[in-house]
Parts: sequence; structure tokens; C-alpha cells
Amino acid sequence: MLFVSAHKAAIYHWRKGDLGSSFLFDSNEEGRQLFSRYLRETPNVPVHMLMDLFEEEFRKDSVPHVFGPDRGAIIARKKARLFRETPYFHCAIQGREEEGRRDDRVLMSAITNPALVKPWVTLLDENKVPLAGISSVPLFTKSLLGLLPDARENVLVVSLQSISGLRQSFFQKGELRISRLVQLPRYGTQPYGPQIRQEVERVRRYLNSMRLASPDDPVDVYVLAAGDLMEDLQATYRGSGYTPFRVVDINDLLEASGSKRRVGTPFSDQLFAHRLLSQPPANAYASSTERRYFTMRRMRQGMLAASAILLTFSGGWGGYNLLQGLSLSQQAVAAQKKTEFYNARYQMARERLPHTAVEPRDIQAAVEAVDTLEGQRATPLEMLQVLSRGLARLPEVQLDSITWAARPNPDADLTRENARVPTSSLQQFAVQPDQKKYRYYQIAIVNGRLNPFDGNFRRAIATINDFAETLRGIDSVYDVQIQSLPLDVSPSASLQGSTSVDRTEAMFALRVVLGIADEA
Repeated sequence: MLFVSAHKAAIYHWRKGDLGSSFLFDSNEEGRQLFSRYLRETPNVPVHMLMDLFEEEFRKDSVPHVFGPDRGAIIARKKARLFRETPYFHCAIQGREEEGRRDDRVLMSAITNPALVKPWVTLLDENKVPLAGISSVPLFTKSLLGLLPDARENVLVVSLQSISGLRQSFFQKGELRISRLVQLPRYGTQPYGPQIRQEVERVRRYLNSMRLASPDDPVDVYVLAAGDLMEDLQATYRGSGYTPFRVVDINDLLEASGSKRRVGTPFSDQLFAHRLLSQPPANAYASSTERRYFTMRRMRQGMLAASAILLTFSGGWGGYNLLQGLSLSQQAVAAQKKTEFYNARYQMARERLPHTAVEPRDIQAAVEAVDTLEGQRATPLEMLQVLSRGLARLPEVQLDSITWAARPNPDADLTRENARVPTSSLQQFAVQPDQKKYRYYQIAIVNGRLNPFDGNFRRAIATINDFAETLRGIDSVYDVQIQSLPLDVSPSASLQGSTSVDRTEAMFALRVVLGIADEA
């Protein structure tokens, strides 16, 4: 940690969970050269900067309750108006107003003299030392409130720093309101008790004038001290009922923070250093450019951690796959041995069977084929039942022959000789199949005649069409087509006549298709 004041800068090392050695540098050219040499000769580790400067100002204000770029733009305008000349600016949201628009209450702070900070930051950047962040004693003092006994709503924390002076920070409901730094004489030259009492009373009057705390509101004053100063304060200061005064031993706070160090001087430098290094605060003042080496370091650490996790996962997954492969290999060997064992037993059992001319596997295939054919066997019973229903309605129709077959395709031709006559000439149509699914189809070519026939071809054709329509009206009929009529009446037929034509017969042919559905 680098602790910077207007006149000095102290570096504190962190070792094995506690403070290690420390070095002090003057804020002049010679001191900065020594600091640069120190950076070159020590390990490159992240540095936290803690400032305690007279030139740190605080402004309490309110902004509209907005988010994102709108809030950023509002705060940027206020910064340009209040702290134009410095890049070290910080804004903290401290709740909302209780009345009106309920705007956000903000505390804006800035280091108004950046020349006190910039040289140290420049040296860190030149030596590529990662800068974790910049904070200040007033902002960081908030982390000590939890260590103070019986702290109430209004708290004034007073601390002495060896390189800066007397710092007084007032907190209300846990939020920083004002902070003041006072230069004191060199320790040991004058008693500090009366001077601290005088400065506390001065701050108390200022709080009253700013209406931050009225005379009736008690303000708990906690003075952080150690050694002889504790007795001096208790002897010279008498707290009133409105200003409870407590002296807190710095060594007790160090022990509560987990440090084994003990101090004999009244200065809180080591307390702030240990507290900051054990619980690093968020960055307040450093810009992203000034923190770029720290950001790169964090990215590198993240990549290394991700690589380690990926390597561990890959090794575990590879080991798991190796074990799975070994297990599958053993299973394959076991399966091969079982196969060889059962093949040997099969051959032994086969040798005991009587000799046959046909192989057992061929017999099995024949039996399975017979079972399949038995399940698919079809008879013309359904077709004869359908034709009988049509003949019962038209007794003059007589059948001469029926060619029947069962096919999976309803459009299959039973014989190449029975070529179909064009549908336009035979006045035929196909029944549109419904949504049923058929297992197979029965197809029949029906040849017949009309008896008696008196030579009236018009009436004969009408009777044959009526017979076809009767068959079409039966549910199981898939299709009925008239293949031939006693007389060709198609437009393409030529008109011919002969005295030898036998007009005592009216022959016709039908193609009937039944759909056989799956049995439910």
C-alpha cells in the first residue's frame, strides 16, 4: 500500500496476512527518485494508494433519480461545474430524499490539487506497476465504524496520521458528510490533548451551523489513539452530555482487524494500512488508463484460472473416457468368449441330431414362410357376395366367367389380354377411395350377358350401367369399371353394319375391385 500526503509517502508491505516492512519517501524530486529505484528493485505486485490531503473537498448535492447514461451525464455536468481542473473525482449515492421528487442524495468529492497525486501515479505507470485503485482516509474511515463500540446515528471519528495530521470525519447514519484535516505540531513538542479538544469543539460548532447536527443531537466522538496520548486526552478533556467523548485504543482495533502488530505512538497509519490491505476498497479516484496494468493483470489471472479449470476438466474427462474404453474392451472380450462358448455348444447339440437332407435353418425359413402365407391367404368369398347382391337386383344379368385375384395394388392388370377400353367410350368412372387403409385388394374381371335380350341396345346399356352402379353402392367396393359393352358408342368408333351380326346377344365385361381392410 502507498500512503500519500502532501509532504510524505509511505509504502507498506503485506506478508503472510499481516503488515511487513515499510519505507518512507519525501514528496520532492529526491524522494521520488528513491521511490522509482524502490519500484525497480522490488517485485512487481499491485499497489493500493491511500491519500490524506488538505486539498480533498466534499460537496453534498442531489440529482434526479435516473439511471445509466442519464445519471452519468448529470454527474459529469456537476463535476465540470464544481471540479473542472482535476481528473480525481468521485461521486457516491447516499440514498434518496424523503419528500418531493425523491431525488438521489449524492456526496461528490475530488482532489483539487492533482499535482500532489500525479507524480506518484506516473512513477507507478513508468515502472508498469499495477495500480489497484486510489482511495482517501475520509472515504475509507467508513470501514472502521463497525469496530467502534456503541456507535449511534451521529459519529465523529478523529484520527492522527504521522505523515499528514489530525483527520476528523463526520458520519450520519453510516454515510460520510464532512471531513477536515488539520496540521498539528511535531509529536512530542506540544501536548496534543488540548489541541484535539479545541479542534473537536470547532467541528461541533460547524455541524450546528450547517444544521447537520443540532445542539440537542448527541454526537459520539471517537478519538483513535494509543500510548501516552490516551491518558493525556482523558485527563484534559471532559465530554459534555451532548458530546460523548471516547478514546479508542488503536491496538484494540488492530487486534479486531486480525493484526498481531502493536503500536506505542498515537498514529493510525498502520491501522489504515492493515485494514485496507486485508479488505481492499473499491477504486474511488484512479482512471481506467491509470489502472490498465492492474486490469491486464486481472485478465491474465482470469485466463490462467480458466486454463487450469479447462485442463483439469479435460484431464478428468479424458480419464473417464479411458476407463469407459477399458470397460467396453473388457465387455467385448467377454462377449466374444460367450459367443465362442455358445457356438461350441450349438455345434455339439447339432451333431447329436439325426441327419436330414435339408439344413435346419432352411426348414425354419420354410415354416416361417408358410405361417406368413397362412396369415395372408385370401378367398373369393367376399367378391362372390358382392356380385350376388348385384345379381339379386337385376335377374336378367347372367355371368359367364369370373377371373379373380388378390393384389396389393388396386390398379394391377390380371391379364395382358384384357386391355381397358378408354373410359370416355365406356361411360365409366372410378369410385374415389375413402380415408381407410386396406391390407390388400381383390380384383375380378366379370364377363356376362343379358338374358333375355330383344335387340334393344339402348336398354341393354342402361341395364349394364345400372348393374355397375349397384355394385358401386356397396361399402367394400373400391372401384368398378366397365370394360366392354354390347355396342361401342364412343365418338371415335366408326359406323359399320352387317346383316351377319348376331343381335340376339348382349355381352359385357366389368372390372370390380374390393378393398379388404385390416381386421379390428
